[in-house]
Amino acid sequence: MALEDTYVDSAVSEETTRMRVSGPRASAAHSAPPEPPQETCPNPKDAPATFFDGSYFVGGSQGKPTQAKTGRRWRLFDYSVPTWSYIYNSTLIALDMVMTLISAAIVFVVNPDSYRYLQTHIVLGDGLIEYLLLICVTWVISLALSHIYERHTMGEGYALYSKILRALFVDFIILATFSYFFKLDVPRSLTFFVPALSALFTIIERWLMRRALHRNRSKGEYNYPTIVIGSPEGIHRTIRQTRINKALGYAPIAVCPVASISDGEKPESAQRLISVPFEPNDEYEARLRVLPMNSHLPQTAKNLKAQAVLISDVMMSYSETMRTLSLAVESMGIELAMTSTVADLSGAKLHLRNDPSMSILTAKLPQYSVMTRIIKRLIDIVASLTLLIVTSPLLLVVGILIRREDGGPIFYSQQRIGIYGKPFTMYKFRSMRTDADEIKEKLAKEAGLEDRFIFKMKNDPRVTHIGRFIRKTSLDEFPQFINVLKGDMSMVGPRPPLPEEVARYGTLYSTRLLVKPGITGPWQISGRSDLTQEQSEFADVSYIQSWSLTGDLAILFKTISAVVRGTGSY
Repeated sequence: MALEDTYVDSAVSEETTRMRVSGPRASAAHSAPPEPPQETCPNPKDAPATFFDGSYFVGGSQGKPTQAKTGRRWRLFDYSVPTWSYIYNSTLIALDMVMTLISAAIVFVVNPDSYRYLQTHIVLGDGLIEYLLLICVTWVISLALSHIYERHTMGEGYALYSKILRALFVDFIILATFSYFFKLDVPRSLTFFVPALSALFTIIERWLMRRALHRNRSKGEYNYPTIVIGSPEGIHRTIRQTRINKALGYAPIAVCPVASISDGEKPESAQRLISVPFEPNDEYEARLRVLPMNSHLPQTAKNLKAQAVLISDVMMSYSETMRTLSLAVESMGIELAMTSTVADLSGAKLHLRNDPSMSILTAKLPQYSVMTRIIKRLIDIVASLTLLIVTSPLLLVVGILIRREDGGPIFYSQQRIGIYGKPFTMYKFRSMRTDADEIKEKLAKEAGLEDRFIFKMKNDPRVTHIGRFIRKTSLDEFPQFINVLKGDMSMVGPRPPLPEEVARYGTLYSTRLLVKPGITGPWQISGRSDLTQEQSEFADVSYIQSWSLTGDLAILFKTISAVVRGTGSY
């Protein structure tokens, strides 16, 4: 089926649609004249200065994000994971348990005393059934700890079998430890021979499943839709290898041809990439979409149902564009892969797929896994709901005092920019005069703070009397727990920026838009308004690259100390 006949989310930009390359794919159903080749930037001086152009989602740009055409919101489970992958892994888990049961049956036949022992002795409550359940669960856990259920593991060959042998030792240790602590007087033949036979039969099972998977992939099934980035020559080479070696599992659906241009006045980390023409070599390549290189690329890949972005060459591993692209792709649940000539991504866990035809490195940021996001979201819901209920009497008093001071509204709402550059309405207790926004520009000019991302000044004349108190104690932030419940914000994350701030972001600093903004975060615990612009940027980018659930908990505890001290709160 031609790619243009495949469903594509309507949020894909018109620019992306215009970039499609014409080729020998016309048919009676598509009798319109061929589309012109992609327009590129002939003069390097006219190329965009940065990868980031104002938004990470299709529909917003130049710091003025708008709602996506489909009106879709980012969702926790909105990941590009194919259905066949779930079914395939579920089948493997079921077969692994069957291998364990077969192993136990063989031990029972060879050593009938072990079978009679389980029938006559209480092990976990009722003997035989409970023990069979135990060995099935521990074997699956051992395999999972050996990373055998991860993507591409079935294509690793001997590396796959070494992981199974590793799981054998892990399973033996788990069973022996379980028997010791729970004082289970289980025959040694079960503790030793069941894991050993399970490993043997699982190796045979995986060999048969690998052969079946490769047969399906040779028919074009069970592959990962992939977008290839690189020079036209590198893209041609990579596509040729993926077509020859079906075991890799990558099925190109689009390409992003780029070229690197040098700028002697800038460091190598500020590599600039421009889109270049792509001439297809055959009908297969002519069916592929041609995408531009900008910050919309990860979202476009998601809308195209891509599960992998494969970088062939050109991009330097230490450049800001590569670091930004890797974070953007990983944060959207899409795998980032690269040929071995492109390596060493900061903060990412690299895994080498040492295939004879083409060595590929896959990058993985553990903090962006689905399970981690689920736990973070549950923490946000429970924490925000609890705090709103517990502090509701205090919040009522604050609201009354705000209204009593000048008769103005209790709450202040403002448009801020959230994850992927999507706008949302943020709520706070009003701590300033009702005309605060009107005189902001004048005050910024007088204080010489026009060029700062964050406009904060000590002894701000716009702040009311009650406003100074709630700012000092951070009570003005409490209505943002409503934003957390709605899913616009998180308990911990970068400060939610204004649209005009986003318009001035550089490539690397724009990565702060790849996570939800937070009520508290690195900025709040590191000095808040006392920080320089460079210190604020460093704190946010460092958080994006290495955030973790335990790190978030540490920030929450440090926030209490920061609020008590009142550092930088004005």
